[in-house]
Amino acid sequence: MEYRSILVHLDESQHALTRLDVALHVAKRHGAHVSALFAPAVPEHSAAYALILDGEYWAQCQREHEDHRRALEHRFFSRLAEARLKGAWRTASHAQHELLKRARFADLIVLGQSDPDDVDASLSNRLQARVVLSAGRPVLLVPYVGGFRTVGERVMVAWDAGQSAARALHDALPFMRLAQRTELVTFTPAHKNSDRVPGADIGLVLARHGLEMQVTELHPPPTLQVGDALLSHASQTGCDLIVMGAYGHARWKELLLGGVTQTVLGSMSVPVLMSH
Repeated sequence: MEYRSILVHLDESQHALTRLDVALHVAKRHGAHVSALFAPAVPEHSAAYALILDGEYWAQCQREHEDHRRALEHRFFSRLAEARLKGAWRTASHAQHELLKRARFADLIVLGQSDPDDVDASLSNRLQARVVLSAGRPVLLVPYVGGFRTVGERVMVAWDAGQSAARALHDALPFMRLAQRTELVTFTPAHKNSDRVPGADIGLVLARHGLEMQVTELHPPPTLQVGDALLSHASQTGCDLIVMGAYGHARWKELLLGGVTQTVLGSMSVPVLMSH
């Protein structure tokens, strides 16, 4: 698989430009077509706000929304032309529905990490969970702070031999083929011994793809959670992309992400590619 079609979600947040820059950077490296979806992460009944809020205030909000959309659309096509890439722009009233609808036609989806200071952070969290667990495509999540001049040159893969980890690893092969360095990280509790070299089997599989990688076995103490150990190692090694499986479950009608997945999404400082 190659990344030939990239879908990036944009909105009115100040972090949308960083997300767009990352999507275009990845697209240029892989020669991909970029589809931008401008849509708010709001409930489907948000149109009812027009009946609740003052008419003039609501009209002003709509004008500001349209001005922001036009400016971002202009920036999108200008950047496409600079990078000599092809792309398309689409506007929708609800991000989740449209993203899931269009996910089937993308090789890679680019989303933003939730900003905890954003009043709509809970809505963004639900959007992430729904897309990551239901889209059936790899999702590249971009931190809400920082700038990212490189993505995928120094890759770190979190490996536990599970289904989601296997899916993520193979979904990330286009990144690994172009990477300067790839490290596969396994986690073994400090109190547990094993007579096998963790990651050796998948290392052989990747070698058949012509990929060289370093296999690192970490032994976090019982007091350190796996998610925190993963982020700490990523910081120490200077990787610019984390690859990991996304774990989650359904509770009533809501999809919830697992503990390690939530930890990484909440505290990541570099882009993270997740698959489920």
